[in-house]
Amino acid sequence: MGRAEFWELGRHRLILSLPAVDAEDLIAACEVLWQEGHRVWSVPLERLDDLAALLPVFGRRAKIGVSGVDTAADAHTAIAAGAAWLSSLFPLAELPQAAGPVPVVLGGLTPAELRQAYAAGASAVQVVPADAFGSSYARSLPSLLPEIPLLATGRLEHYQAGLWLSGGAEGVWHTDLIEPDLVVDAGLGPLRALVQRWARDD
Repeated sequence: MGRAEFWELGRHRLILSLPAVDAEDLIAACEVLWQEGHRVWSVPLERLDDLAALLPVFGRRAKIGVSGVDTAADAHTAIAAGAAWLSSLFPLAELPQAAGPVPVVLGGLTPAELRQAYAAGASAVQVVPADAFGSSYARSLPSLLPEIPLLATGRLEHYQAGLWLSGGAEGVWHTDLIEPDLVVDAGLGPLRALVQRWARDD
């Protein structure tokens, strides 16, 4: 089976994990994300109801994936729910096989683990937790693995994300940028300002 093609991340090269809020607040927040050009999102496997709420509104406009997929059964469940892509923190060879044409992001930490994940058939590989390393790793790792589309995943500061991207990473996956309180209690203005700060025009 061939490797599923990994789609373009868009001009901001950013994946965002969505917060655990009710459907009405989530849809409103995602409309802001979409308007600001952030159109690749993830929900955890245990919140497939969020995916069900989002797909009728954004299914043709955004790439919504499911994270925490660690078994073939998980993969089948997420795909049946409508996931556009799947991810695991681990280099699990069975997931790309189970996913078929659906892109899979596998995880690793060391160069050996990242190579293992890509050899297993991952469409892209996430370095996780990318925020655990200093600037030298961000600058050097992508050049050591030029054939692998790398995602820097974690609770990254803005400058850290920039280091990974300038070093050659395919993109950044921020797992905690959008806190639930920012969506529920603060209105949409602060959310818009936050994601505008993470926009890239280069």
